[in-house]
Amino acid sequence: MIQQLEKTDLFSGLSKKVLKQISNAGELQNFGPGDVVTAEGAKVGGVAPFSRTGVFFHLALAGSAEVRLHGEEVATVEPGGYFGELSLIDGEPRSADVVAGPEGVQTFALNKWAFETLLEEHPEVAVPMLRVLAARLRATDARR
Repeated sequence: MIQQLEKTDLFSGLSKKVLKQISNAGELQNFGPGDVVTAEGAKVGGVAPFSRTGVFFHLALAGSAEVRLHGEEVATVEPGGYFGELSLIDGEPRSADVVAGPEGVQTFALNKWAFETLLEEHPEVAVPMLRVLAARLRATDARR
């Protein structure tokens, strides 16, 4: 898992010790073709973090997923891509559906607390995340 983590832009450049900490804090999740990974409008507060599925940040490891906004596909998540961070950052409901692609998707998932701890202990992780968020915002603005 450490090798897969260091291949993604979010975690590249972090020490092996930190990567091991991240690896130990997360879990593998597998979704079959068409499975909904996150649902637009789903709450991340209240009892959601304590539910069986919890509230997660997902890093795609294998397969793909479609990002759908109001039912319209707006992006594809491939291995190395990630999603779910917005709601974990601001506590607002999920901003889009993410649906496993035709071959399904396997993700490395960090729950809300592990994700927040990662950002607090290793703020350098936030810089690549901000770049991705800025690119997504610009792409959304360009579509308007």
